[in-house]
Amino acid sequence: MTVEQTSIEQVFQKAGYSSSTDYAVKKMQEELLRELKVCSERVAVFEKKYGMTYAEFYKQFDDLTQFGLIEREDDIMDWRLEVNEIREIEQRLVRLVA
Repeated sequence: MTVEQTSIEQVFQKAGYSSSTDYAVKKMQEELLRELKVCSERVAVFEKKYGMTYAEFYKQFDDLTQFGLIEREDDIMDWRLEVNEIREIEQRLVRLVA
């Protein structure tokens, strides 16, 4: 490790982190948790609107005639995007702390 690298590591250690890598991991974990919260809140809006989970909505899609077809199609695409994003974020969190 160079003198410069050692100096940088000392800055992170004085701030309470074991290393710059430890700092980066913790900051990324915070960011992923923030993203997870945002996606979960978006999913909650759909669940409240339709009174069901995405899986239930998908199965009952054609029977939900109280909502227009275009509205349902827009919602199913947006909802699926959020559900997939949650899965991806959860996988990234697992890899990050593994």
